[in-house]
Amino acid sequence: MKKTTMTRLLHAVLIAAVLLAGLFFFAWLPMMGREMAAAEPEFAWAYWPCLIWAWIFALPIFAAVYPAWLVFSSISRSEGAFTRQNAVCLRVIAILAFADAVIFPAGMVTVAIMGAGSAPLAVVCTPAVMFVCAAVGIAALVLSHLVDDAAEMKEDQDLTI
Repeated sequence: MKKTTMTRLLHAVLIAAVLLAGLFFFAWLPMMGREMAAAEPEFAWAYWPCLIWAWIFALPIFAAVYPAWLVFSSISRSEGAFTRQNAVCLRVIAILAFADAVIFPAGMVTVAIMGAGSAPLAVVCTPAVMFVCAAVGIAALVLSHLVDDAAEMKEDQDLTI
């Protein structure tokens, strides 16, 4: 597979992920929230706080798109994927993932204190979301270190030749 094909495929996957996340956070969640508010009017007041919490959680996800795009784009360029810039981009993605690992439970606690907590969401979803966010953060951080090491070796080799 050519490097340009890999880059195009990764860009296509990223665009699809952004579109799906956009539909989830800005169409499906508001619709489900309205339906839940209609079904349980005593919790209708929690619609906006919960939606704002979801949108705050979405911010790091959408912020990670740009550094991911840069990393994917570098694959087909002459300098390749092993650059200091890619190491920095991967560190940014890691920080954003770790931020979401904090945002989700903080929002869950806030909503629970407000009186609209959900036991299944708190017991099942919160640990699962925290695990996925932390796993993505750790993977991106490890990749950042590996790319940084490879970039250093590449720079040393370029100087030797």
